[in-house]
Amino acid sequence: MTQPDLRAGTRHAPYDNRATKEDIFHCFRLLLGRNPDPEEWPGHGARAGEPLDAVVGSYLNSLEFTRRKLSAPDAAEDHAIAELDGFRMLASPSDAAVGRHVLAGRYEDEVTAFFRLMLRPGMNVLDIGANIGFFTMLSASLVGPRGRVLAVEPNPRNARMIEASRALNGFGNVTVLQAAAGRDTGLLALHTSHSNGTTSSLEATVAGIVSARTVPCLALDRIVPAGQPVHLVKIDVEGAEYNALLGCETLLRRDRPVIVSEFSPGMLPGISGIPGEAYLRWLSGIGYDLAVVGAEGASRPLLDIDAIMAAYRARGADHIDIVALPREGRLRSGMRWAWNRYRSRR
Repeated sequence: MTQPDLRAGTRHAPYDNRATKEDIFHCFRLLLGRNPDPEEWPGHGARAGEPLDAVVGSYLNSLEFTRRKLSAPDAAEDHAIAELDGFRMLASPSDAAVGRHVLAGRYEDEVTAFFRLMLRPGMNVLDIGANIGFFTMLSASLVGPRGRVLAVEPNPRNARMIEASRALNGFGNVTVLQAAAGRDTGLLALHTSHSNGTTSSLEATVAGIVSARTVPCLALDRIVPAGQPVHLVKIDVEGAEYNALLGCETLLRRDRPVIVSEFSPGMLPGISGIPGEAYLRWLSGIGYDLAVVGAEGASRPLLDIDAIMAAYRARGADHIDIVALPREGRLRSGMRWAWNRYRSRR
């Protein structure tokens, strides 16, 4: 088997939906967890040239794949309690995306450091795409009972984990909203992998709609009360960041919160319908300056769009984390003090 070409642009290269023998061989390895037996290979290999969706679907629907139980059970998820600095939370050892890191005692160190230096008692936080709630619990521990944290998470299993962690800590300042954040109120389709997931528009067919795993989608401008100004927004929604922030643009213009955003140019076009540069231009257009979260703090000086894109390419990963700061001195006084302290640390 040859190494696939992963150079930039491969994602957008022409896609051939016909199965090859190599595709079928890897269906055995990836989906059935074994190599094909010599006697069964001729029949399976003969499917080369058929639509790839049909070939993969036949393996996904097989008894052998079902018996592997790779899809985590929705109700009986295994979990353990992570003892962290200032809070405790539930996490799953089988969750390779987030849970294992949390149980090991650390998760996204650079963003965690930003939260610890920026948040103070009495602040209000909006955690969009809360996953299993690490930054929700961290925020709740830092803002204290006078502050508020709203966790927005569409995955029902994740939402239950957040609520259980809230109860475990006795955090009365946390509210969990089991929904997706988007431009408008309606329904979306949810697609999950471990604790991570993406949302998409429903297919425009009856069969596609009735077979989808639907979740409510809410424009957060209609949910977050105007009397509780938001100081910090964290958003990590796997490419739906633009959609979600459009749905709370009134809040952003009114409260001028600091925004910590995952920035994944490879995901934004397929989910939000815009390239990464357009997302950055939109943030700049509503009055924000941009920086990159790094091991030594946020970048100094603040960066233009070309520099943000260069930082993304230099990282060599599927995303970087960026900070958006209100322009023209409109940063709230407590956040301005914390930001200056954060940028001066070495």
